[in-house]
Amino acid sequence: MTLCYGVEMKPDSTKKPGALAQVVRKTASLVAVSDRDAGISIVETKEEALRLKEYYESQNIFEDIHPLIRTETFQPTALFRDYGLISAAHRYYLFTDLIFSFHLINPQPGEPDQFLFQLEEHLIGTETKGQKKIYYADRAERELIEKYASAYNVSISVNS
Repeated sequence: MTLCYGVEMKPDSTKKPGALAQVVRKTASLVAVSDRDAGISIVETKEEALRLKEYYESQNIFEDIHPLIRTETFQPTALFRDYGLISAAHRYYLFTDLIFSFHLINPQPGEPDQFLFQLEEHLIGTETKGQKKIYYADRAERELIEKYASAYNVSISVNS
């Protein structure tokens, strides 16, 4: 998973013909846009996000900056659309302020099955990194998920 930033323009902010094309050209000259989704330009560094914010503000089209996690092997659930986006390049991004991630610590075969069954209705998605499976859930449900883990004697480690 990689931290990046989505800089969002206001919806329908460019009413004049050709205005959006000008914004896109200027955006490309200011920063290296690695990806996009509708009105969100995705950049790799906070400095680029702030530079783009400044430009969008000068054009009165700035909406917000979203810290994002770009995943590589993400498997979404039905809840995903409320917590992330799929970009024009078909990559999955999660809004960091809405989610938390964790992995199981030294799970023994069969032991976490009931915990994972209980967890299903709360999962946004999963990602596999080597031998480790990372689980993503709503940040507001962290305490509940930690209680599930405790109830089923499963050890989890919350990722930073």
